[in-house]
Amino acid sequence: MDRRSEVYRNKVLENFVEFGKLKSIPTQRKKRRIILEQIVSNFDWDKKYPEKEVNEVLKSWHEDFCTLRRELICEQLMNRKDGKYWRVGE
Repeated sequence: MDRRSEVYRNKVLENFVEFGKLKSIPTQRKKRRIILEQIVSNFDWDKKYPEKEVNEVLKSWHEDFCTLRRELICEQLMNRKDGKYWRVGE
């Protein structure tokens, strides 16, 4: 990541995250992606999670855990099948 991208990412996190919780879910896609990448880092690469466990992690970030879960899937940061979720991507 280049310096400019890193500065932007840190600014987004600073503006939207306080005390490990989201103040709000960004409406701008680029900012929301940064937040989702931060959130997905709470999940291990090699583990499948039941929906309940995913919800608990997401609730610790924001009360609207359903939107966060859906966005993680839409942004292809997580996949789901048969009630199990796992981290995907790079």
